[in-house]
Amino acid sequence: MRLDDTIAAIATPLQPSGLGVIRVSGEQAVSAVEALFKTNGKPLKKTETHKLVHGWIKDDGKLIDKVLVVVMRAPHSYTTEDVVEIQCHGSPFVLRIILDLVLRQGVRLAGAGEFTQRAFLHGRLDLTQVEAISDLIQASSEIGARLAAQQLRGKLFHAIDAVKKQVVSIASLVEASIEFPEEDHEFTHQEDCLQRLDQASADLESLLSHADRGRQIRDGFSVVLIGRPNVGKSSLLNTLLREQRAIVTTIPGTTRDSIEESVQIQGLAFRLTDTAGIRKTEDLIESEGIRRTQNVREKADLVLLILDASEKLMDEDLSLISEVEKERTIVVLNKKDLMDDTTPRWYEKISRLESVLISAKTGEGCDELESSLYKKATLGGLPQEDEIWITNRRQQQAAKNALSALFSARKSLNQSSGEEFLAVDLRSCLNALGEIVGETTPDDLLGQIFSDFCIGK
Repeated sequence: MRLDDTIAAIATPLQPSGLGVIRVSGEQAVSAVEALFKTNGKPLKKTETHKLVHGWIKDDGKLIDKVLVVVMRAPHSYTTEDVVEIQCHGSPFVLRIILDLVLRQGVRLAGAGEFTQRAFLHGRLDLTQVEAISDLIQASSEIGARLAAQQLRGKLFHAIDAVKKQVVSIASLVEASIEFPEEDHEFTHQEDCLQRLDQASADLESLLSHADRGRQIRDGFSVVLIGRPNVGKSSLLNTLLREQRAIVTTIPGTTRDSIEESVQIQGLAFRLTDTAGIRKTEDLIESEGIRRTQNVREKADLVLLILDASEKLMDEDLSLISEVEKERTIVVLNKKDLMDDTTPRWYEKISRLESVLISAKTGEGCDELESSLYKKATLGGLPQEDEIWITNRRQQQAAKNALSALFSARKSLNQSSGEEFLAVDLRSCLNALGEIVGETTPDDLLGQIFSDFCIGK
């Protein structure tokens, strides 16, 4: 990647809005914008850093837009380079015109995530902070955003760095013993070494203990709605979303494919998936939809089994009741508005499972259902203030590799396998820890991480 040129991109969404931002970074950032920017005050190159300046963008004397421009001089900027941001009106047409004018000054269009990549390569951010920025941009819940903000502050980096220092303290003694045996360099006491390895392992295990939960909070808990046709799955999805997202009819088999939408409940994101009704059918398309329903159900974090509380149970209902897992299932007794009694006569069939009586049509009972979903999702706990959680699979796998290397090092030390074997295990651990924060991460993996960013970031 080139770091010696100047890049530019639109940093705000391309849709009509009150404000749009064009970001320029590099050695020629100030001169490139100054060629287009006209103001009654000081020239742009003489303005104070981090101070907004009012003026106009012009093209051969023609006025394009009234703007505010801010210069952020190196190294006190996001990329550590000279950065100029043009704040104009948020017309996609105007934004493209101004960007094109900037590019004509010899500036290159930035690639996806290139501003953040420059910040990373210049040492402004470590890789956990880079991923936290991506998580914050894409956050779909209040708690997910809060977790990303904690990582952006560098808390995960410092936790990993603390483990790394413990491992380095052991590795340095081991390496010294290997390199200078003729000086009779005394290797640290075995018990002291074991104690340090145990402490480092315990710290990593603590970080890993919440990793699966951290990924769920970041991505949202997957919730699949299952049941036979016409029990009200699509109606319930629409009610929870507060909009008519799924088609609702009295014709069995209307839903042929899965429909996924997100909803936030008490600060947590839930990804709701409406599925095809499960029944015996000769229809090939409907059969494929049912097969997909089974696949989605197996992978879901939580299952809502919808039953028609106003009718007798059918064979399809009984089959689904016998198959569901108690720990991740809530039975939704729908169509309360059509019932004569307060509970279905067949209630004992599902008494072992958690259940909620609702009417998807009127919305009655849906608040209780949302509370039940939240309680199910939070049984494993939520991040407390300043608590450090791993939140993605890449970080989790690298931490597991580091922990495995520590276990191997402990085994080598216990069995007196030789300091060379111990050193290899410790180096493997340090490499894995370095991969988490971006010190030893392969270039192709870095490229994949930054490719997920938008171009203006």
